[in-house]
Amino acid sequence: MDRLKLKKILTTLNIRNLLKRYGSYTVLDFMELQLDQGIYWIKGGNGTGKTTLFRILAGQTPFSGSLTLNQIDIRKRPAAYRSMISYAEAEPSYPEYITGNDLLNYHIAVRKAMRDISDNITARFGMTAFMDQKIGSYSSGMLKKLSLICAFTGNAELYILDEPLITIDTQAAEVLYSLIEEYSGQGKSFLLSSHQDIDPLRLQVKASFYIKDRKLTSC
Repeated sequence: MDRLKLKKILTTLNIRNLLKRYGSYTVLDFMELQLDQGIYWIKGGNGTGKTTLFRILAGQTPFSGSLTLNQIDIRKRPAAYRSMISYAEAEPSYPEYITGNDLLNYHIAVRKAMRDISDNITARFGMTAFMDQKIGSYSSGMLKKLSLICAFTGNAELYILDEPLITIDTQAAEVLYSLIEEYSGQGKSFLLSSHQDIDPLRLQVKASFYIKDRKLTSC
């Protein structure tokens, strides 16, 4: 890929004057953050606002301030902004009466994704044999794998993975590391939160940030 084509897909996330309150309680309040293409690690204890920040960036939670991805403003072009984001929650929850394939087919249709790529990711996570089962029968580890399969379905620019390593086994963690490496190599960007250490031999984290006292600071 030549430099011109690579430049077009590099991710630039800009956040300015971000303020998030629940009633009179301020969860997040910081001035500015700019992230270019790469893998970033967001740290912080429980209740510090990591998930709130991720939901804001994913376009799921209202906030005060400005937010753009590749110069697309979430307020002016919300659909275009959200189409560039893929978000996997720390503790995914889905209707128990649908199957894994029902959920995956929805993501494939909405994101206009290629089925064979999703099937390959499903197989790598060892979930192929369970996709026609109702989600209500899934273990927490299977739910997490399903959420990651859906997260990697389609062509996003920024992948936001909240605690992606919890409840999955060592083999699934290796699959996750490999997928992040592959997608990052294609110019995609990642925001990860994890209470567990991220293997520095597998992922080259560009920068780490810590949320404390409502502020986001580098560490």
